[in-house]
Amino acid sequence: MKTDTNILSQIKQFVKEIEPQSEVILYGSRARGDEGKDSDWDILILVPYSAGLKKEQEFRYRLFDIELQYGQAISTLVKSKEEWENRFKITPLYQNILQEGISL
Repeated sequence: MKTDTNILSQIKQFVKEIEPQSEVILYGSRARGDEGKDSDWDILILVPYSAGLKKEQEFRYRLFDIELQYGQAISTLVKSKEEWENRFKITPLYQNILQEGISL
């Protein structure tokens, strides 16, 4: 769907404007293709440094424009690449994203 492509393209663009070296991964129901009409967009943002609350808020604030434009919720998870690979590797969430995630 064109709207979905536009949303994903804008998400990636906005994230890369804040942190050009970030990785952006779509996961959850939209990545699996079994979303409902009210499903949110689950986005994992991996950055090359430890991301604190201020950086998370910067991403959320920027992506809020897309939420308003399309009337769809975007849920973000912001982690450092190192933290994601080390601390989260044993979690079911990590395994699900590894299997189902779509790199943008």
